[in-house]
Amino acid sequence: MINILSLFDGISCARVALDRAGIKINNFYASEIDKYAIQIAQKNYPDTIQLGDIKNIKCYPNYIETKNGVYGISEIDLLIGGSPCQDLSIAKKDRKGLDGVRSGLFWEYVRILNEVKPKYFILENVNSMPKEAKALITETLGVEPVMIDAALVSAQRRKRLFWVGKWDGTKYEQVNIPQPEDRGILLKDILET
Repeated sequence: MINILSLFDGISCARVALDRAGIKINNFYASEIDKYAIQIAQKNYPDTIQLGDIKNIKCYPNYIETKNGVYGISEIDLLIGGSPCQDLSIAKKDRKGLDGVRSGLFWEYVRILNEVKPKYFILENVNSMPKEAKALITETLGVEPVMIDAALVSAQRRKRLFWVGKWDGTKYEQVNIPQPEDRGILLKDILET
């Protein structure tokens, strides 16, 4: 059983994936500020420990401190997250990149990664980000991203970058993630009459 810290948790889609992969969870800590996303996460996973705003989380060797309280932890096995993409996405005019208010929360992810030093981490974000932002994230995390298009497993084209690392005791090393098998799902396959 593992301990998870999910930053920018949303409706806990990462937990759904972990469940479907058969990974047993001891504690699932979540940082999210959207009250509706939290309601859905808590309805589906009432044992989720909600930590609140990422900016108010402080991590120490044996506990996490937030405005919501202090939580004793033994070790975080997996840190998951993807800072908001609005300032990185090509869909936004005049995007500010990692200096933007939303996408700049990536630096909070990095702070917590350095404080917690989990056994593994996964960071996800849009493939359409500027090359400079991709290079800076890669340099900061010390691992190369893998691009995966959701079209391989769904009826939606949605290219995302995933940085995945494993702690070796001194630094994070690359974890190679294979591409999912193309399931050949088309829009016509999911439309209802």
